[in-house]
Formats: sequence, structure tokens, C-alpha cells
Amino acid sequence: MRIGRISKLEFESEEALKQAEITYDKIRDETFPTLELVVNIKTGSTSIVSIALYPNRKLAESNLPAREKFQKTLGEKLTDSSMQEGEVSYFYQAD
Repeated sequence: MRIGRISKLEFESEEALKQAEITYDKIRDETFPTLELVVNIKTGSTSIVSIALYPNRKLAESNLPAREKFQKTLGEKLTDSSMQEGEVSYFYQAD
């Protein structure tokens, strides 16, 4: 069963948020090889909600250390972070 992970991230500035996404884009494939999909939704000038999908719970859990390491590299520029995850019960994507 696919797993969805929802992360809420708050940054100290708009520039910090932009730089975090640039860095994430550079490391994504190597750091999160089991990631199937990620969508970041800007909910404010310094905040995003990130929705990520993984094939199953085991693979989703396998990247938690890399997620923590990435967030630590952001340092104080990341002012708040929370995460929830669960089984995907419905998914639609237009062709």
C-alpha cells in the first residue's frame, strides 16, 4: 500500500524557503531514491506543505534518516517542521 507523507515546514525568510527547495532538487534523486512523487504547496511567504508518496511503509521509513539529515543541513533557516503519514486511500492524476 502506498504511503503519503505530509510535512509542514516554516522558514525564517522567503529566500531561505527558495534555497531549501533548490538544495532539495539537487539532492532528491540520490537522497530519496524511493520517492514516487512530491508536491510542495506554498501556504505563506515562508511556509510550505510538502506531500510525498512512497511505494510502501518500509521504503518510506527507510528514508527518515536522510530526511532528518537534510533538515539539519538547513540549520536555523528552518524554524519549524512537523510530519504526518499514512496509507494513501485515493489518488488521481490526469494524463
